[in-house]
Amino acid sequence: MSLQNDATGNPSFHALSKKEIADPYLVIDELFDFADLADARELLWDWLKTTVTGNYHKTLSATERSTILTLYEKMEKLLEAAYVLQECRVSKTRYTLRHKKSQ
Repeated sequence: MSLQNDATGNPSFHALSKKEIADPYLVIDELFDFADLADARELLWDWLKTTVTGNYHKTLSATERSTILTLYEKMEKLLEAAYVLQECRVSKTRYTLRHKKSQ
């Protein structure tokens, strides 16, 4: 699965702002401002557990459901930020390989 491309053939980002595309590490900062590692793990577990059991509307309060939705939004941004970082690394590798071949 890959990001859908826009009309110009560039990846279509839905969650990232232009500032976050330029500096994907802002997304990582935002995620850990929202929840530390232990809290994020617990939220992911709650999300999975309630989704699999299908009783999310019965066992979670409105605040808990809202928090899980916020985590989803932050995870979506994290995925897009990871894509940007990976593309930068791949592009740099390609440039380095081309540069070495021409020497």
